[in-house]
Amino acid sequence: MTSIVYGVLGLIGGVFYREFTKLNSFTDFTTLTVVHTHYLMLGMVFFLLLVLVEKNFHFVATKVSKYLLFYHNGLNLTVVMLVVRGVV
Repeated sequence: MTSIVYGVLGLIGGVFYREFTKLNSFTDFTTLTVVHTHYLMLGMVFFLLLVLVEKNFHFVATKVSKYLLFYHNGLNLTVVMLVVRGVV
């Protein structure tokens, strides 16, 4: 479920980048370009791989959940700051 949410957010980030830069006729580099890849790779792919590892080792139910919460917060904070910097 988490990987699906990050996949959708990655697609939304890519569409936002494309439409926002086209609307403003902006052709230079912006940090909005990496929002799409951050959400897809660090969000969707990471959690898909985590599901595969979890099926073999069953470690998420133990002490790892607090680190996953920290990872979610860090990834979303990073993307929010990339969007803020890219829009400005």
